[in-house]
Amino acid sequence: IIVPLIALSGFYEDWLWFKDLGYLQLFWTPFLSKVLIFLVNGIILFAIIAATLLSVRHAIVTFINDRLTRRPHLVEDMNKPVFNLNQNKVTVWLILFSALISLTISLITGFTGWLEILTFLNPVQFDNTESVYLDPVYGLNLAFYFFKLPFLQTVYNAFFGPLFILTLFTAVFYFITGVIRFHSLKLWRPKAVEIGMAARRHLAILIGILFIFRAFGYILDIFQLLYSAHGHVIGAGYTDLNANLPVLKILAVLSIIGFLLSWSGIILKEVRLLTLPVVGIFLLGIILYGIFPSLVQSLIVIPNELAKEAPYIQNEIAYTRYGFGLDKIQEQDYPGNIPITIQSLKANQETLDNVRLNDTRPMLQTYTQKQGIRLYYKFHDIDVDRYMVNGGDYRQVMLSARELSTPDLDAKAKTFVNTRFKYTHGFGIAASFANAVTTEGLPTFAIKDVPPLTDFENLKLEEPRIYYGELSDDWIVVNTAVKEFDYPLGNTNAENNYQGKTGIKLTPFNKLMLSLHHGTYKIYLANEVNSQSRFLVNRNIKERVRKLAPFLTYDPDPYIVIDKGRLKWIMDAYTTSGQLPYASTNSEHNFNYVRNSVKVIVDAYDGTVDFYIVDPSDPIIQSYSKIFPGVFKALSLMPDSLKAHLRYPEMLFNVQAQMLKTFHMTDSAVFYNKEDAWDIAKELFESTPQDISPYYTILKVPGNEDPEFVLMLPFTPASSETNTRNNMVSWLCARMDGDQYGELLLYKLPKNIEIDGPLQIESRIDQDPEISKQLALWDQKGSNVIRGNLLALPIGGNFLYVEPIYLQSQKGGSIPEMKRVVVAYQDHLVMTENLGNALTAIFGENAPQPTTLGQSTSPQEKITSETVQPTDETGEITSASVLEQINRIRTILDDLEDQLMNMSGEQSSAAPAQ
Repeated sequence: IIVPLIALSGFYEDWLWFKDLGYLQLFWTPFLSKVLIFLVNGIILFAIIAATLLSVRHAIVTFINDRLTRRPHLVEDMNKPVFNLNQNKVTVWLILFSALISLTISLITGFTGWLEILTFLNPVQFDNTESVYLDPVYGLNLAFYFFKLPFLQTVYNAFFGPLFILTLFTAVFYFITGVIRFHSLKLWRPKAVEIGMAARRHLAILIGILFIFRAFGYILDIFQLLYSAHGHVIGAGYTDLNANLPVLKILAVLSIIGFLLSWSGIILKEVRLLTLPVVGIFLLGIILYGIFPSLVQSLIVIPNELAKEAPYIQNEIAYTRYGFGLDKIQEQDYPGNIPITIQSLKANQETLDNVRLNDTRPMLQTYTQKQGIRLYYKFHDIDVDRYMVNGGDYRQVMLSARELSTPDLDAKAKTFVNTRFKYTHGFGIAASFANAVTTEGLPTFAIKDVPPLTDFENLKLEEPRIYYGELSDDWIVVNTAVKEFDYPLGNTNAENNYQGKTGIKLTPFNKLMLSLHHGTYKIYLANEVNSQSRFLVNRNIKERVRKLAPFLTYDPDPYIVIDKGRLKWIMDAYTTSGQLPYASTNSEHNFNYVRNSVKVIVDAYDGTVDFYIVDPSDPIIQSYSKIFPGVFKALSLMPDSLKAHLRYPEMLFNVQAQMLKTFHMTDSAVFYNKEDAWDIAKELFESTPQDISPYYTILKVPGNEDPEFVLMLPFTPASSETNTRNNMVSWLCARMDGDQYGELLLYKLPKNIEIDGPLQIESRIDQDPEISKQLALWDQKGSNVIRGNLLALPIGGNFLYVEPIYLQSQKGGSIPEMKRVVVAYQDHLVMTENLGNALTAIFGENAPQPTTLGQSTSPQEKITSETVQPTDETGEITSASVLEQINRIRTILDDLEDQLMNMSGEQSSAAPAQ
């Protein structure tokens, strides 16, 4: 009883889990499809293999009994076999062998080809209104290549390989047993090969079936030409269409003729009807499909490559741009050299208010040190988003979830009860504004501590618990007799019980099956588990959504948002394919078609998952919607509070930027010569040049009055080892607010003037005597200088470059602190303590100053705010003891003393330079 229960326990748990989330369709449709494909494919293969093997059964028995089992040196009677092989036993073994082979092949086909079959049965036509939706060679709708060709290829691969091997082994067996005899290698002569009548008919059937499948394969190869790569062309080029295409058509016709000749050998006694077609198609395949196209490519195409390949290069450009969404980019001119005035700065006040001085790379250490609270709390990464605060202030906010990391618990605390029942969830988030920095150079927290504290209404949390996140890798049991740990509170702990919507009920049978699947009896025997307990599994949000819908490609960077007091994760999901004809493939991700078609919302508290379609024009997601009706919701059903936090995904933006480096060139001659190739601009990080990562920022898009949250990236000309060019030539931005979500804007700079790129600004910083001297001095005093993201901010037709400078002590456990801001504009370059001073130094006393939001930053305000004890409605102290407050004041005074000492040290070191 136990053995089959163990075997079924994983399947049963999955069924319970999908049912609990309300997605049973995502469980049953793939499973039943795999079973059906397995049965159909297995039955067909079993019938063919078994029929073939049983037809040679007599020959097998005769061969073994007459030749292999006689041992004249061991027995006196040379005519008496050592043992006599029973024909009935051979029949059983052959049937079992056929079943084993067909079972293995069918399992592989069923588990890998189920989606191709379902999309074949549920195709969606591409819009025929534009020529790009039809392939340029055969004029077929792209739906054929996305939904039908993969299925046909799957069928061919599932049957041709096994049949070829079966036919080959059958022929070899007949040759070994003497049923096939070669009298001459001149196969065209009569009686050069002798084959027994039964074997001839058997081979005629097998070879005829192979010829039909090979003809089918050649027809598929005709369509596969649109994915070939010859010389400078991805897709069918001159050689493919003028050499390979005619050859494939000839080979397909010859294969059909071979089928007719082979099957005529069933009736006629002429052996050459079998041998000559096989040898002929093999030799002609080598000559026509191997040698002839190579000669055409070498003698005709290569000497005149641009002239011959120009129309096909144009196809590659058009379809690659369509596959990666580059054809939707709106190109505009950006002057880049219009002087920035006080008026233009004031008109871009929102941009100045959201300059990201807090770099996410060093800031993660700060969050960990300042807001980790306890060893078992951990911040995985920092997400960048935007929020409306103070009733109408549009601000860029950086957030990170305070998750619970059970591996970081004290070794003695890692008991079964603690790791599975008590330490079940993280608590709250830490958040700071992009430009808010304390006098210590640390981010000013907009949300901090546990329980979370904030002065901003839109950032308040009603449910801060995080049961599902990026670090939640273990299953847990909630609502047990053991209270779940919330957060430390004085000498005790705040505790709670899970009240979420999801969770597998622990009935006696469910407990048994889950215990068997996870290999522990403790779930079943634990006295803490009761009828109200719930089993939470697949809590890592990446694994959770991937298990629900494995046919989507997911962004590696989910981000957390505050939605009406609850924490929710937003994940970007893509529909991808490598089936777009003529399109170049992205080497990193191995696809040539991508659409950010789905946004996935996961509740951090109870793990509910919702799939929303954000690109309904995508035929692939339309096909998935037909296969799984009711799973994907329309974007109109997403709450507006969540729509306000949708981001253009950085992964897709990166892929598009990589492809745009070459495919912004739309003229075939320019593309062929790579005359105007670009590269992603570079910056310095830890003294090493590296590609700038796309960065989110709030700015006014040129020509628009309202500030927007955008993702942007600058480009420079492509460089070589001997010719390095780092001036900026363009910048790309993705819009994501309101109805403009998903719009891509490419701003091209004039080609007749040179505009400094980010790496050139980095070089100017290194070459400035005062700045480089100060940075070198800091580097020699037991500190490391960290240069943050160099931001190129488009303002008023020009660029303002901003780079924060961090210092980090070389002592272990130190925190990077932002000490200076470098601002560059045209020939101006200054390094000051803050952005406001830098703007004043460059533009004068009337320059607008950035406004910051956040908690109090002065020492006096810090003491006041941090020593106030929370009270209830009666005014009584509720949360901390007097001793705790005294210790807190001591810590604050120690920090204040350190600050004063640092300030005095900086003044003394700076005096000679002044």
